Amino acid sequence: MDNLSIEPYKAVRDKASITAMLCGEALSSVFQPSGKGVTDGVFVARYNGETVAFLSFDGYKRRALTTIYVNKAYRRIGIGTALMAKADQLLGQNKIVERSIGACMDGDSSSLQFLYKHGCYISYSSYAMEREDVPLPESNITVRQYDDEDYVICHNIGELVFFQMHEQVGILPSYYYPPNETERKRFADDRNNRFVMLIEGEIAGIGIINGSELSHISVRPDLQSRGYGRAFISYLVNEIMRRGEKIVTLAVVKGNPAINLYKSIGFKEKSLNHWMTKYYRPDTRLSRPPSDIVIK
Repeated sequence: MDNLSIEPYKAVRDKASITAMLCGEALSSVFQPSGKGVTDGVFVARYNGETVAFLSFDGYKRRALTTIYVNKAYRRIGIGTALMAKADQLLGQNKIVERSIGACMDGDSSSLQFLYKHGCYISYSSYAMEREDVPLPESNITVRQYDDEDYVICHNIGELVFFQMHEQVGILPSYYYPPNETERKRFADDRNNRFVMLIEGEIAGIGIINGSELSHISVRPDLQSRGYGRAFISYLVNEIMRRGEKIVTLAVVKGNPAINLYKSIGFKEKSLNHWMTKYYRPDTRLSRPPSDIVIK
């Protein structure tokens, strides 16, 4: 297509066009080209001199979170296919990247068909949920911010809890990641948004705050179904509100019984998203957590 070019994102040129095309779309909260945090993994499609679509991915790593969006007025003329080819070129040729993953909203049959056509498949689905209004009652539990010395325990609790949940709801293949120094540094850099719950002086749960979003809530398997999860979530919801947010959001995997807890404290389903995966090379992840995994 002679009148189509794919170029690196330039905020001065492209920000207004992308903001306009995302107006009213759920994706607008996922990708906000404000200039801050925008990396080399953002490209735009220019058609007849206009910015009409974009491709973004969050760096070269084992799992690259990837988004392709085309202005509705310019669909079905090959622009999405050109951006997918660009993603395949960049991600597929980098030996670090094993797969890409991105979300497609339930009911968007044309996007699903496009992704199927280009080698993607649904690995799992999740509900986006929101809660607003008043703070929640808090229990007498001990919660503190994450510290670097917590890394191995926190990593192992999260990996074990999510591995077990994935198997329970049928997300296959389900894998375990061993601790690593790159992740440890990332945790340390983000310590102000990471929290641990203590029961009798031991780490019993972990959770993360990212703006208005609550994520990675994990309670040690041997302490589940005792009310600790409700107490910890209530604390974190209130912490988000103490930081000035009016609405608290989270995502929960379809089939995860934790959705009943979230509903019971006021979270409401807003949308269902399908998470699409495309493999570029075989996984190198471990198949199961080791039998001697340390969680306390």
